[in-house]
Amino acid sequence: MVSSLGGWNILGGWDASLRIVWGWKAEGGTLEKGEVVREDSQRSEGGKELVYYGEPDFLGLGQLREAWEGRELLYSFFKRDLLIRYRQVFVGVLWVLVQPLLGTLIFLMLFHFLGTQRTVVGQGGGRLGDASLILIGMLFWQLVNNSLRDATGSLVNYRHVITKIYFPRMLLPLSSLMCALFDLLVGFVLLVPVVAMANAGVEWWRVWGVLPALLWLVLFCFGAILWLSSLNAQYRDVGYALPFVLQIGMFISPVVYGYERIQGALSPVWQILYTANPVASCIGIARWAVLGAPLPPLLGMVLAAVFTAFLVISGLIWFQRSNQSMADRI
Repeated sequence: MVSSLGGWNILGGWDASLRIVWGWKAEGGTLEKGEVVREDSQRSEGGKELVYYGEPDFLGLGQLREAWEGRELLYSFFKRDLLIRYRQVFVGVLWVLVQPLLGTLIFLMLFHFLGTQRTVVGQGGGRLGDASLILIGMLFWQLVNNSLRDATGSLVNYRHVITKIYFPRMLLPLSSLMCALFDLLVGFVLLVPVVAMANAGVEWWRVWGVLPALLWLVLFCFGAILWLSSLNAQYRDVGYALPFVLQIGMFISPVVYGYERIQGALSPVWQILYTANPVASCIGIARWAVLGAPLPPLLGMVLAAVFTAFLVISGLIWFQRSNQSMADRI
């Protein structure tokens, strides 16, 4: 069966001629001229074969091309998600600043009452230096937490659209990632005066190190949301288990404490394994760039980079394979 859909407007953002080609070929059936049966076609119950037409795309790189071609639709999803998030909210987008600020204040008060001695970073000291260190960790963790939380349920939330028409499904988790990145960029407005008041001795040649750290963290989140969103479309258990995993992840990553605490508590081998966590490496690089804090071990950062690359590549492959039957199983 061949079904074509043209000129369908999603949220007023993308007019395109979309063509869905799929079919069932019974035993002994024939294909039309020019059609190619891919080797990854699956055998179904009843002796029929689910046929995928077109060239195989093992690495799923075609999805990136489709996402780029549908960038106007991606912008529409992104704008819609922002409007829904801050609709009928009195404070509005300022909530993006309130969340990391309150988190920083809570941990500062906790460390103060417990009498915990913090590590002085850069040329600054005291509680403002601690606030800068914690705030950087809170902002970066907010990106991870918000993107994974929202993107995991993005496909399920749009299942009424996925089951009716084809469009690049990757756009849905990407939209959630863009919203989380928007929150992070707004939160940086809060970081500038805190670092300035802390007199942390910022060196401008080093500040540019925040950009590769941020790009690295975005790639890590991208690979993670490809896995989580597609898995959650098939197994709803993922959505229930994710909040618990994120709670654990916040405390095993140096979000509210500096890497110096790890150096004094763990052996060199365990320090390398600890910084193999991409979130830990990215936060460590950002703190080095802004506050002059010590960098994590090089070997640990290399392992974290390898893990990030594996997560992105495997995520593309898995999302491509699950995308073939997503409309039927979601």
